[in-house]
Amino acid sequence: MMNEKIRVWTYFKHNTKDFAHHWGAYFLLIGVTNLVVGLAIIPLLTFGARQVLRLGKVPYITLTNLGQIVTAKPGTAFLLLLIGLLLLLFVYWQFAFLLLGIQNIHRQTRLSFWQIASATVHKTRRLTLTTIVTLIAYFGLVFPFSSIVFNTSLLAKLTIPDFIIDYIFNRWYLTVLIVVLYLLGTWLAIRLLPLLPALILGDDQPHAAVMRSWRATRGQAWRTLWAVLLIIIPTLILSILLVAALYAFQTYLDQQWQQWSLIGATINLGLLQAILFLLMVFFTVMLYQLATSQAEAFHLIANQDHSFQTPKRPRTLFFRIGALTLIMMVISGTSLFYHEYLTGALTTQPLTISHRGVDDGNGVQNTIPALLATAKEKPDYVEIDLHETKDHQFVVMHDENLKVLTGKDATPHQLTLAEITQLTARENGHAAKVASFDQYLTAAEQVHQKLLVEIKTTPHDSLQMMDRFIQRYAKRLLANRDQVHSLDYHVVKTLRERVPALKTFFILPYTLVFPETTASGYTLEATTLSTTVTDQAHAHHQAVYAWTVNDSDDMQKMAFMDADGIITDQLGTLKAKLREINDHPSYAEQLLNYLNGYSIEDNAPF
Repeated sequence: MMNEKIRVWTYFKHNTKDFAHHWGAYFLLIGVTNLVVGLAIIPLLTFGARQVLRLGKVPYITLTNLGQIVTAKPGTAFLLLLIGLLLLLFVYWQFAFLLLGIQNIHRQTRLSFWQIASATVHKTRRLTLTTIVTLIAYFGLVFPFSSIVFNTSLLAKLTIPDFIIDYIFNRWYLTVLIVVLYLLGTWLAIRLLPLLPALILGDDQPHAAVMRSWRATRGQAWRTLWAVLLIIIPTLILSILLVAALYAFQTYLDQQWQQWSLIGATINLGLLQAILFLLMVFFTVMLYQLATSQAEAFHLIANQDHSFQTPKRPRTLFFRIGALTLIMMVISGTSLFYHEYLTGALTTQPLTISHRGVDDGNGVQNTIPALLATAKEKPDYVEIDLHETKDHQFVVMHDENLKVLTGKDATPHQLTLAEITQLTARENGHAAKVASFDQYLTAAEQVHQKLLVEIKTTPHDSLQMMDRFIQRYAKRLLANRDQVHSLDYHVVKTLRERVPALKTFFILPYTLVFPETTASGYTLEATTLSTTVTDQAHAHHQAVYAWTVNDSDDMQKMAFMDADGIITDQLGTLKAKLREINDHPSYAEQLLNYLNGYSIEDNAPF
């Protein structure tokens, strides 16, 4: 075991030395690749998807209407499938280009950019349907680890929404299952690390490549894990030291050289992002080289000369100048944004919205006592849920089944409003009667609390449900300046057509392409929210609410993404975080706030 560690350490030192000589070339390779992906490929695919949706007269695409698109608009579904396959092709090309490019730099084969690009396209002959299925299965199996090892912004949108994660971790048996699957995925990632270069660079068929990779790595898991840790740990330590050093330097400027502190903070933020990206380049190159070297060692791809070659200085100097130029372009290009962030904290103040009318478990969700307690904290809105009852009335209730809160195993459509409002709901150590919408609305009016009303729909709703809702409540909602949102686009469309003055939002649990609807705005699951989405919404004069945001750092992130409203179960925490942001802390603290509120992947110009 000790000899294995020594060999791994020797290999690590060798590749680190190589990176130190060629860092400029590696930086340009990955930086330019990411620029092309971010500025050309992703916009091209997004534009294509939008045109397909417009052609098919489909206003939006999300998880809830995929089946409807397939059955009602097969032509649109087919074209979207082609765009999805094109996405996979670009992902394949990106990985192939980086693998070939890193090999070219490491071995000093002196291939030009266009020669590498040509070789990458030539690799498409390896891309059969079986290869695509194998790659999809590979990334699915090693998902917990693949997002770190083989990351690509082309697949950045394919994230797991927080509401699904919360659902899982609120059930112990699912939590245990996920932990087991995560550990299994990590182990598979270690065992199958050389598979990706084998699939792209090797000559074996996908099935044979998988089997050979599996057999070749038998007994090598600990050695591979040690090699991966040798890459992860130094990268993590350097990142922490970098942040600490810049924070200390900015603190010194804030205290001793205040006339230079703003300029220093602006430069520090740009420098921080550029250096963190350089560390990411180091991390990526080391892991790609590890995977490729394993594939060669196990004869999954052809062996090549690994002898270290001292690079020619003029070529190395050229790449380093190019990389430094790109870094300076990044710092200068983003300095205006950083200046606005540092001087203004927030460009807009997001609305505070209490999810289901509670704050930190201060009552039973969607009940009047919880409303009265929460209203004392003066949220901008209290969000509630409505269901239609058996006698075509409206009850304030989130779940379609009453059993969880009341113990009554029935749906609102099986009971009359009088029967439901006799039930007692229990949660968070509190108890309260289930409220009708009339009762809840009256209580909100008495304490001058504005509401954000979610209209829940089911297949059992009456055909006249929206007619009754509009007739009974539209004028009151408008008078109170209340708002409505719904997962059902028919509800949103009906209200926008018949009560255009009533602000009505469309709830999207997951959005793949920015929707084009008549909604006043969108209530988006926070995991899938980005500055691109909020910018697009504001360009269409639509607002964006983020749900459900309960973590302090996530609240800050949503605020800096210019979300117009934040829906939360932790109203007190949200109000405190917004006060903290708007108190204009020191530039050193804002530097840390930026790191917490923004992810490098979401906002890096690469």
